[in-house]
Amino acid sequence: MPFDIIINAMPAETRIAVLEDGQLVEFWMDRGEARAAVGDIYKGRVEKVLAGLQAAFVDIGAGKSGFLSLDDAVFDPSDFEDEEGGKGARPRRLERMLKAGQEVLVQVTKEPISTKGPRLTAQISLPGRACVLVPFEQGIGVSRKIEDRGERRRLKEAIGGLLPPGCGAIVRTAAEGMPDKKLKADLAWLVKTWEAVEKAGKKAVAPAKVHAQPPLVLGLLQDLASYDIRQVVTDGREMHRLLCDQLAKTDPDLKKKVRLAKEARPLFEVHGVEEQLEKAVERKVWLKGGGHITIEQTEALAAIDVNSGKFVGKRGGSPEDTVYKVNMAAAREVARQVRLRDMGGIIVVDFIDMEKRSHRSSVVDEFKKALASDRSRPKVYDISPLGLVEMSRKRVRPSLWQSLSQECPTCGGTGRVVSPLTMALKLERWLAAQGEALKRKRLQISVAPAFQDYLRGEGVHVIAELRRTRRAEVYLVADKQLPMSQFAVRDLDGDRLLNG
Repeated sequence: MPFDIIINAMPAETRIAVLEDGQLVEFWMDRGEARAAVGDIYKGRVEKVLAGLQAAFVDIGAGKSGFLSLDDAVFDPSDFEDEEGGKGARPRRLERMLKAGQEVLVQVTKEPISTKGPRLTAQISLPGRACVLVPFEQGIGVSRKIEDRGERRRLKEAIGGLLPPGCGAIVRTAAEGMPDKKLKADLAWLVKTWEAVEKAGKKAVAPAKVHAQPPLVLGLLQDLASYDIRQVVTDGREMHRLLCDQLAKTDPDLKKKVRLAKEARPLFEVHGVEEQLEKAVERKVWLKGGGHITIEQTEALAAIDVNSGKFVGKRGGSPEDTVYKVNMAAAREVARQVRLRDMGGIIVVDFIDMEKRSHRSSVVDEFKKALASDRSRPKVYDISPLGLVEMSRKRVRPSLWQSLSQECPTCGGTGRVVSPLTMALKLERWLAAQGEALKRKRLQISVAPAFQDYLRGEGVHVIAELRRTRRAEVYLVADKQLPMSQFAVRDLDGDRLLNG
């Protein structure tokens, strides 16, 4: 199915929407934040090596220290002889490869998310349109999607003589059918880039960035090169010029599909992106026919619940058929939402229970089919007897949910706050604990507006009892800055806060 790529370019933010048949399936955002982006290469300094975890923390000068595991480290075979498996064998202990204070060239493979720093690798790779250069690996690999043996052999032969000593390459799907001249030009550009990285790495004083990935939009177009792109539309003149200049060198055919928007209305509104984007951070997503799914996300785990909602099915139809139709619709929508929200980690989908095995198999097949176009290639497991489908999905950037929102200062991210009744009882207990200390005092009790409404209605007895038993003069004040879970009691005579 062809894609439409819509780019809203603003001075402080670039938003990129990928539409499939008018539906938003991917969304990317670049706000120019000073963060370690995937693909950036740094000369870092090892801060400490954790022998127990077989990992190291590396200072790359980008805020939080990066995490480098044993599997992502590189080593010089000549430095290791016979001690751990023979000459040239890969050491099984990271502390034999790295020491605190050592300088190392690393690349970001996962951006910092929440409290975690970036994930790093010393196994550098430089992606181009047709090839990926891997400086510390040898050999040539070809995408599994290129199945023709003759074509695979041609591609290997075309680039085999161009690789520098000690370097390897991976031929991407987009290279299929590409003329040798274009293929060699792409690899030559990557080799030249790597030579520049090496040169910059030798001169730089750690920690320092020695290579930055191209703008997000160019990287995305490069990754989508093998897909059917119908059009690329942008509302920014500078962005239009950048795309045309770059694609003229790398992909002239795609350059012909780039156009500058002329509509008076905002570009995202013209293509229906804005409305879809607003719904992409909501907990509840409605399905056609009346069913809905509910999405609960945490940093590393997401739970998606499927509900029939208002969907009642056809008159005379069986409950099993109704449930099956809701689950089939949910399978397609869940796949779209997972991709759109860029959800990662472990994802559990709770489909409505179905009795027929054939129905369960069909729902899982539909789910896998809908996920086939997801470039993260998630792994999906069969449905359990409880109707649960487990899947894992790799994510290298903060999800849409994390990028567009922040933790609620009132509920602390739980999504719930204490009830007015609970707070009224808490206030009663505090007042009772003060005993005679409140007698004949002038008191100001500040609470959240919703709690004030309760204390003036159902909970009116709390303040009335304080006035009656302590002969206190009480002023109840609404404070919009206070969350529901807090109250402040001030002694107006002594001008002091009594509970804090």
